[in-house]
Amino acid sequence: MTNKDIFYQYKTLENPIELYVKSLNEDLKFKGKILNLYEKDSYEKLKLYVTAKVDHPGTVLPPEFKDSFEYLDLVLLIKSTKSIYRKCIVFEKKGNIFWLDLDFFKKDWRNDVELSAALVLKKNINEKIGYASNIGTQLGWSTSYKIFFDKPEEKSGGDSMEFEWASFSGEKLHWLNKHYSKDIYALDLRGETKMPKVYLNEDMDKHLRSLLEETSKRSSAKTSSRDLMFQTIASSIFTQLLTDCLIEYKRNLSQADGAEPEVVIEDAWDSLSGWKRTLLENYSHKIFPDSRKKDALNDLKERIYEDDNKISEILKVILNITQNNLGESTNEIFTRSAELLTRREKK
Repeated sequence: MTNKDIFYQYKTLENPIELYVKSLNEDLKFKGKILNLYEKDSYEKLKLYVTAKVDHPGTVLPPEFKDSFEYLDLVLLIKSTKSIYRKCIVFEKKGNIFWLDLDFFKKDWRNDVELSAALVLKKNINEKIGYASNIGTQLGWSTSYKIFFDKPEEKSGGDSMEFEWASFSGEKLHWLNKHYSKDIYALDLRGETKMPKVYLNEDMDKHLRSLLEETSKRSSAKTSSRDLMFQTIASSIFTQLLTDCLIEYKRNLSQADGAEPEVVIEDAWDSLSGWKRTLLENYSHKIFPDSRKKDALNDLKERIYEDDNKISEILKVILNITQNNLGESTNEIFTRSAELLTRREKK
């Protein structure tokens, strides 16, 4: 039994789909699998030619299905979490050749757009042990290409946080020993100036650790469970960090001398450590979504100063802010997992 047999109850392609994406614009070229379109401001339209190769497509169907592509489609998936829409386009085909001509208009897309190919079942077939039977089931995947329509933003939060495996029963994390030695993760705020550090308990169940260390990007029950766990961990940590930053800023305001408002606000702000200022600056437009992005930070600082209840109003929705600002939203990850598990139960 192979590793794939453990993760899937049906046959999938042994080899990845070979995907090739070429820009037809004369001076726009992919570097590896990345195209920085934002570097060419004069272009309003990007023209692409996409080809793909699928090895042995018939292996994912029962032996009696002779014409594989009567039951299979090769589709190009185009997605970006911050764009107006997403697309799924069926490749043109002649024999074993697959191709597409695509036009991308800058006005339709934002940030980075990912292109990948998937082999899918295009109609329901009779159930047979070891083979997929439900329309839409993905049976093969390619690696991804990315097009950056906007210049990537700097990493939110400034310096990245450290992650470390450590025993929650050991001397290093002695404050966890008595009551929290069986927990999965912990956040160490490490004082005012250092970036926080996340610890994962090296004493956790070996199956759980294996799941958290899984690196596959293929959609499966295993990777879906991993993504749910990481989203839960990231949401709770990010919520705690934002809460800590906001409460400290409010405390700094209350401790400032009664000078001019502008002076009090800036003194309270300057008293925050660098990573806390960076975190609030990067997410101020998420905390105040009705503000213009360039005004959001000033709105945050001034409104917390002017309204004693504002900090409470923000903290009431801080978990909701977090759920929508960790790359993919919690709704997307949870829904994708539910759809996958529901499809598996129907088989």
